[in-house]
Amino acid sequence: MSKWTSVFMIIGLISLLGLYLLSQNKWLQVKQFHIKLPKSGKGLRGKKIVQLSDIHIPRQGVSLLQLVKKVAAEKPDLIVLTGDLIDVRGGFPRETLQNLAQSLVHIAPTYAVSGNHDANGGYLKEWEDTLTTAKVRVLIDEAEWIPFEEEGFFLMGLSEKEDFDSAPRPILKSITLTKEMQNQSRILLAHHPELFEDYLMDLTRAPDLILSGHAHGGQIRLPFIGGLFSPGQGRLPKYTDGVYYYPDMPGNRMIVSRGIGNSTFPFRVNNRPEIVVVILD
Repeated sequence: MSKWTSVFMIIGLISLLGLYLLSQNKWLQVKQFHIKLPKSGKGLRGKKIVQLSDIHIPRQGVSLLQLVKKVAAEKPDLIVLTGDLIDVRGGFPRETLQNLAQSLVHIAPTYAVSGNHDANGGYLKEWEDTLTTAKVRVLIDEAEWIPFEEEGFFLMGLSEKEDFDSAPRPILKSITLTKEMQNQSRILLAHHPELFEDYLMDLTRAPDLILSGHAHGGQIRLPFIGGLFSPGQGRLPKYTDGVYYYPDMPGNRMIVSRGIGNSTFPFRVNNRPEIVVVILD
């Protein structure tokens, strides 16, 4: 093998690697989950909830126009945003966030909770105001009834806390639920999947379904192993992608989105950005 042949082979391999990394960070995947909520009947069957998490504007990697088109193509009945819409580094991307929020609201009613990046960059008030102005309903430790014909469910939202480790337990105690709410199906929007067990501690508030993010799919995913690292969980994280069941409460599930953008670590490997679609059965 000549020297030039070796050089061309190396260049080719580097190019293939570059294309692979590009696809892993920009090629959006749509992943569907079929979920049956307790106490729900025919009125909820077939309803679609689109979950978007960890967009990290302006470091989202994917085209926001393409993201909106893919969300619209799913024809959702509800859109939920589970935190880290913006990135903590740099200024506040008001115009981009506002345009995205308005586009989503035009598709379906949209709800949001804050994540650590939304809360810790010094722009939380601006973040809330921008979303609210765009008609996104920001849930700040509260629950709201989501009606579908004569049925529905309560959507609960847990806002970001300064320090979840020292926050009072049970972790959902700040969300006030009436007795009527306790007898209905409940979905929780909560950014941190590592708090799965905490979300289930108070049986009067325990959600039937939790929609979460934050883990970025573990950044690098290996076959049979999964993600290698995530914030809040460290090495070989437990909750990074897909549906999880707690052994003592198998009827209460958590879906963790791999998210869309990147944070400190700039690449995804075997870990495409994703749109989560929950179809109620």
